[in-house]
Amino acid sequence: MPVSSVSRELALVIERVEAQARRDHYARATPEDRAALGIRTCELDGALVLAVDRDESLLLNRVLGLGLATPVTEHALDELLAHYTARPAELGPPTGFAINLSPFAAPAGIERSLERRGFRTFFHHLKWVREDSPAPEARTELRIECVPAAGATAWTEVSARVHASSPAHVAWDRRTVGQPGWSHYVAYDGAEGVAVGALFVHDGAAWLGGAATLEAHRGRGAQGALLARRIRDAIQQGARRLTLETAPAWPHLPGESLRNAARAGFYPAYQRPSWIWPVPS
Repeated sequence: MPVSSVSRELALVIERVEAQARRDHYARATPEDRAALGIRTCELDGALVLAVDRDESLLLNRVLGLGLATPVTEHALDELLAHYTARPAELGPPTGFAINLSPFAAPAGIERSLERRGFRTFFHHLKWVREDSPAPEARTELRIECVPAAGATAWTEVSARVHASSPAHVAWDRRTVGQPGWSHYVAYDGAEGVAVGALFVHDGAAWLGGAATLEAHRGRGAQGALLARRIRDAIQQGARRLTLETAPAWPHLPGESLRNAARAGFYPAYQRPSWIWPVPS
């Protein structure tokens, strides 16, 4: 398993707040959203199981918290496979899902059980954490605003342009804007929104996600400023532990997200591998 620089207690805090943010996002999907995107969720032995049948993204089709509340059993792994294969026949065979496995997942050696079922790991998310020390200064000429529910379009427009989101995804994503626990931010260049970020605070912890910047406006300090604003707001809302995820520190990947996190006072907690099934061809 990957080495962790944090205690199991702290790892559980940051895993739980991330899972709760995802849980809340999926729970806010309307029947129309669920039908359009094939959204299905369940809870399995304390793990959050997320599926969006009409989207191949492993960020939308994944399992969080497996083996943290209770040790993983062979039966639970079989149930996971059954959940992801129970999709409408007209969509064809499953395109894949990921188990984001914490280094504190039990029992030891769970990787061997995954390998026997055809799982393989190809990618790691790097989990970061910081305490409630003051946010650093972040210099940018862009204006950072927290948008209310009525301003959801300003947030979703930028996110949709960066990710090429479908109208159905945009409709679903706007459900959390202005809702309890959530704060959504837009970086403006004049009247134009050019970057976004989101914040979710729950039970004394905060998850920072949803970061996206239009390509033409990268390198202008938008994400650094969005991080600083979210850190300040999270602390004001009672968060004592803050977390986010980035791609790993691999040589062939862009490193700006890692540098932004470090400059904002976050430190690496652990690498969390994504065990994927079926193996991509």
